[in-house]
Amino acid sequence: MTAIVPRTRWGRLLSEEDAAEYLGIGTTMLRGLNLKVRRLGRRILYDIRDLDLWVDRMDEQPVADADLARAAADEEARFFERRRARARA
Repeated sequence: MTAIVPRTRWGRLLSEEDAAEYLGIGTTMLRGLNLKVRRLGRRILYDIRDLDLWVDRMDEQPVADADLARAAADEEARFFERRRARARA
C-alpha cells in the first residue's frame, strides 16, 4: 500500500481535473465558480490555497482551527485514495 503523501509534497497547483476532485465537484461546476486560474503553456492550473479559501468562505461562518485541520486531513486522505484507485484502473 502506498503511503499518503503530505500536502506539502504534492504541490500547490492542481490540474482542472484534480482541483475538481479535491473539491468533490465536476469540472463543469469548477469552471462555473470563476476561481482564479494559473496558466502554464496550455495547462490551466488551480492554486490549492484558492480552493481552500473558497471552501472556507462558502457559508461565511467562522470555523474552528481544529475543525479545519481535521477536515483538511480527512479530505486529503480521501483525495489520495481516489487518485490511487484511478491509477490502478
